[in-house]
Amino acid sequence: HPDVRREAMTEAMAGVGEPGGWDVIFEFLNDPDPALRAEAYGFAAKKTKGLETLDAALGSRYPDLRKAAVDGLVKKHTAAAQKLLTRALDDEEKGVRLAALEALVDADALPALRTAAENPHADVRVRAARALAGHGDPAALRPLLALATAAEPDEEERRKGWASLAESAL
Repeated sequence: HPDVRREAMTEAMAGVGEPGGWDVIFEFLNDPDPALRAEAYGFAAKKTKGLETLDAALGSRYPDLRKAAVDGLVKKHTAAAQKLLTRALDDEEKGVRLAALEALVDADALPALRTAAENPHADVRVRAARALAGHGDPAALRPLLALATAAEPDEEERRKGWASLAESAL
């Protein structure tokens, strides 16, 4: 029941200074109610200055909160934030991983982009490799060639995505 969990969260917020208080708040980042998740995230983001809240939100099972964490990390412009953004490149949710990738591209984070060019997600590989190619980095060639020469899939529903990736790689 969301109303009962809200009461528990309010008590946790009041006792955040107690041992384990932050752990309880961070547990609410996985609450099934989006309003409670957002409230817990907003509270934690306001009360902490480091990356611990963003790191915890990035580990949420809910993509809305992971995306909020990426948006928060984009504003940080630090090596530690870029490390967390690199972790977000493996996210199962396309919007989360591409938002993280765009932040790394915008920051010209070449080491992170070289790692991303080997990512298991083709959408991340192609965008990272294209960014590297824009810098004249030879690390871009292998992933771009692999994507451009990938065999056409047999399944009709996968062909549009395949063609888009191949075109982008070219």
